[in-house]
Parts: sequence; C-alpha cells; structure tokens
Amino acid sequence: MSTPVLACTSLAKIPTPNIRQVANFHPNIWGDQFINYTPEDKVTHARKEEQVEDLKKEVRRKLMMAAASSPSQLLNFIDVVQWIGVAYHFEGEIEEALQHIYGSFHDGSDMDGDLYNIALRFRLLRQQGYNICCEIFD
Repeated sequence: MSTPVLACTSLAKIPTPNIRQVANFHPNIWGDQFINYTPEDKVTHARKEEQVEDLKKEVRRKLMMAAASSPSQLLNFIDVVQWIGVAYHFEGEIEEALQHIYGSFHDGSDMDGDLYNIALRFRLLRQQGYNICCEIFD
C-alpha cells in the first residue's frame, strides 16, 4: 500500500561557507564616540534649553537695536537671521519690522538709495508677500 520514502543521498550538497579574509583597516578617526552614546540627563538638557532661550533673547534685543538704528542695518540683520536658518524663532518680530519698513516705503521716506539696500528691501518684502513694484530699481 504505501511505500516508505527513502532519503536520497544524491541531493545537492549543502555548500560550505567560504572563509572570508579579515581586512586590517586603519582605526576610525571618530573612535567609538557614536557607538557609546548616552543620552544627556535632565539637568544638562534643562541647562541647554535655558542657554537657547538666553540666545533667543539676545537676538531679539539686537533686532530691536537694529530697528532703532537704521532701516538698512535692520534689513541686513533680518537677512542674516534668515540666512543662518533661525528666522522661524523670530517670525513675529521680523514680520513687525518688515511691516514698519513697508509702511515707511509707501510714505515716501526712502532709506539708503544704494542698489544693495534697494535690492535687499525688495527681496525681503517680496519673500514676506508684500506687493512691491519692480519700478523701485529705476
């Protein structure tokens, strides 16, 4: 009736793994600094957050000082803050400063008339969504 199945010895042989050569790489310049990462404790984290808040206050203070000194200095400061990528922390202050510059622009009080400041004012106001005409370059 049923016949027993015999194990076949002619099946494909299981390949033996090849022994790989071990390369002698030079030591990593980083060492094991990233392998042995330990998260910082709460005190260190709180200290860093406090330091960040102090730096934000200092930037806000400098932004207000630049606004009080001259519009061209304010525009340069806003440009640098945006360029280094931290403008999202100061969106309200930048919007307020650019609103003031836009208002003074429409009042007819022109600031520094050199091409750099005119182009910078044009670009920053356009990036913020203000409707500035290209005729200011004439």
